[in-house]
Amino acid sequence: MTRKLRVLVCGTRFGQFYLEAIKNAQHFELAGILAQGSQRSQLCASVYETDLYTDIENIPKDIDIACIVVPTSIMGGSGTELAIELMKRGIHVLVEQPVHYQNLIECYRIARQYRVKFVVGDLYVNLPYVRKFIDIAKKIMEKEELIYLNVDMATQVSFPLAHILTKLFGNLQPWSIKDHISGNTPFQMLSLIIKGVPTTIRAQNQVEVAVSDSYMHLMHQITVGFDSGKLTLFDTNGPVVWTPRMQMPDTTLIPKDLIQEMSYSLTTPVNEMFEPNSSLTYKEILTTIWPSTILKDLKRLGNLIINNSQSSAMMREGQYIIQAAQLWSDITSSLGYPNDYKRKAQPFLNIGDVKAQLHKEISIEARYEQLTVDSVKQAVAKFNEVCLKTILLEFQKKNILTVKGKVYSVDDIQHSIQVAENLKFIPQRWLIALANHGYIISANAGYMLNYPVLTTDEVKQDWIELKSLWADQLVPEKVMDYFYSHAQILDGLLSGQQSVVQLLFQYGEMDIATALYKETIIAHYLNHEVANTVSAHIAMKDHVHVLEIGAGTGATSTVVIDHILKQQLQKNIKCYLFSDISNYFINEAKKTFQNINWLDYMKLDIENDTDIASIENDSQDIIVAAGVLNNVKNTREVLSRLKLLLKNDGIVLITEADGEALQMLISQVFMMKPASDIRKETSSTFLTTSQWLEIFNEVGLECISIQPDKAHKLYPLGQRLFALEKRRVL
Repeated sequence: MTRKLRVLVCGTRFGQFYLEAIKNAQHFELAGILAQGSQRSQLCASVYETDLYTDIENIPKDIDIACIVVPTSIMGGSGTELAIELMKRGIHVLVEQPVHYQNLIECYRIARQYRVKFVVGDLYVNLPYVRKFIDIAKKIMEKEELIYLNVDMATQVSFPLAHILTKLFGNLQPWSIKDHISGNTPFQMLSLIIKGVPTTIRAQNQVEVAVSDSYMHLMHQITVGFDSGKLTLFDTNGPVVWTPRMQMPDTTLIPKDLIQEMSYSLTTPVNEMFEPNSSLTYKEILTTIWPSTILKDLKRLGNLIINNSQSSAMMREGQYIIQAAQLWSDITSSLGYPNDYKRKAQPFLNIGDVKAQLHKEISIEARYEQLTVDSVKQAVAKFNEVCLKTILLEFQKKNILTVKGKVYSVDDIQHSIQVAENLKFIPQRWLIALANHGYIISANAGYMLNYPVLTTDEVKQDWIELKSLWADQLVPEKVMDYFYSHAQILDGLLSGQQSVVQLLFQYGEMDIATALYKETIIAHYLNHEVANTVSAHIAMKDHVHVLEIGAGTGATSTVVIDHILKQQLQKNIKCYLFSDISNYFINEAKKTFQNINWLDYMKLDIENDTDIASIENDSQDIIVAAGVLNNVKNTREVLSRLKLLLKNDGIVLITEADGEALQMLISQVFMMKPASDIRKETSSTFLTTSQWLEIFNEVGLECISIQPDKAHKLYPLGQRLFALEKRRVL
């Protein structure tokens, strides 16, 4: 187009979308609004900075195009008459559907007589998923015969349905309506034959009393059926899905014989989705998709005008739109007048709340079954990424690691952040983690940025996405909130101005700690593996002594004791000693297990020789240490003490992280103290499996099993159960 075409928009209800489409269009400019002068029309004129005309006689003389977006005569409006009058003035016209076929014939006649262009606007047929559906369906129809057509629709968009069918079939004739079922129900049935294809239409033939176009259960759902399967446009806004027809194989022993079966019909996915975009919202559709789609109709008319296309091209298109109007007329006549419907006022359902409720109600065993190795790997990778970005952002907030190519010395970094004396080790661990994952590069006694500069909003969005991936699937929602609460106040935690303990035990309650240590998918797995192993050993002995160190919230104890009671093994137990360094946890445990008479309690610091000496050597059949050894200064020394307490045929069960757990580097690391063992040399918080095995060997303990193994779906979560026994001396 050599110049911008000046466009007059007539009507402002649906016309608003035309105004939005024209607003920034390259080849069109808004010349004004023709309307009755309502408050909405005045507001539109103000917002879109154009003139409002209430009389056709006052419109400018240089109008190129008029978009008639008011009801046509079949809908009780003046759109048809307005279109004819404007064409007689030499103005090209786009009239918004629906239009009666007799009115269309007249409009095309007038257009030809006055040498102007006339088109019918219908955004629905140009919507992305509708176009995708039509294109795919036509390709399939080249290969297979169409054997049925099923349609669900609201009658408000029945004209676009007929228009879509012309795009699908071309010439629609012949068609005939065979039967219909009506009544004051949400949907009415219509049976047709279109070009020999049996067609069933379920139409929502209702009009909401308050606003006629505000209550549609759907717009279009269209299924074209073939011998091999069906293609479905699930809604006008997508998605488009191919569903192959299920074929029962011609074999005697179906499950057995199908193991080696490789035929396409049995190995193809049961659903094939085309260009899914499940995140698309109605807000985006109304503000972006509709205006951009309407612009396509305007461009079509603009091309006819600028290229001075022959009227024959316009008339060929007109033949199809007239056919669509005739089919629409037959469909609506058969259905009859729509039923009035008065909607009860109620809040719009938030399906996210329903999904969240369902997630909460799904048992942890059921959630476990839904997991795959790949899904867990992806979830862990995302968590690691978000934790690393959170750490990097914290440095960048202090104007550190913000310029690529610049070396930031370790001293400069340390001086830029306010860190409590007992937490001085944390920034160095953060830097090592960032370097190990390629976010920064070690160089000349310092570090260089190797990642884009982050924003708070970007990282916040990452946490939102992470929560949707993890919450109520791998961990309870409150656990994700717990980790995120640290990310929001890292500055205060580092300086010691914020209490990390308060985040774990809010208002003195243990529900977050219990969720963290008992209700995550990996904690559930490890606790039950510990319980199964403990129960198996108790079953083989009498007068069993069990020592649980660092029992804390009782997350592991509860599961172990429950297993013992269910298997009625308590008769084999001499003493189960619940120990912890905190009197608070011991007092809570006494309340929880008040009816268990074989349970004893002890305040025990496993790094204190005097405390350990109060337990007799060679006295314990089973020692349980769930997530406690990572917080001791010297792992080797503590394990040596525990070995002394263990009987020769006893077993030690340890659950621990395998390597650096990045989520702990922004949370529980603030409750920990620097180690004096190999972790001091590597500036790390947790030992790797190989380091654990080396220490076990040094103290004379033999690792007889590690769970979960590398093939297990929970292995990527980085938590391990080590089962140990004393090394036998030959």
